[in-house]
Amino acid sequence: MENPKYQKLHNYPKTINRKKIFCAAQGEQRFINGHATFNADEEFKVIQVRKGRIRKEDLTYVLMYKNIMLRIDLIGATHHGIPTPHVHIFDDAHDNGRDVISLSDVNNYDPTTDVVGSLASFLRYNNFDLTDVSISPVTA
Repeated sequence: MENPKYQKLHNYPKTINRKKIFCAAQGEQRFINGHATFNADEEFKVIQVRKGRIRKEDLTYVLMYKNIMLRIDLIGATHHGIPTPHVHIFDDAHDNGRDVISLSDVNNYDPTTDVVGSLASFLRYNNFDLTDVSISPVTA
């Protein structure tokens, strides 16, 4: 994705389609649907991934708009010598996710690995409005 398009989409104020979100249980993943606040046809998807092939405790977040835009690995494998937590940005400026950035180099991001707190951090970083949204650890 071209960098200006990525920046435009990332900066959109976004709304989650539900007011109550349940986190994925360990070993699972959860999809959260949302849209641009000013245009419901501009759809986004967040994926909370709590499973890994080797490390079962992996924790990753993905933001999608048609294709992957951003992936943040909080617990997982080292990529290109950069340990987790780190970020993959899928735009031309970051070689479509191949250039890895340490999460400590990202402004305004809380790198907590708490399942509820980390989901809230990811949503806030990606400009989702969390007003009146509740996040619960797992489906009851």
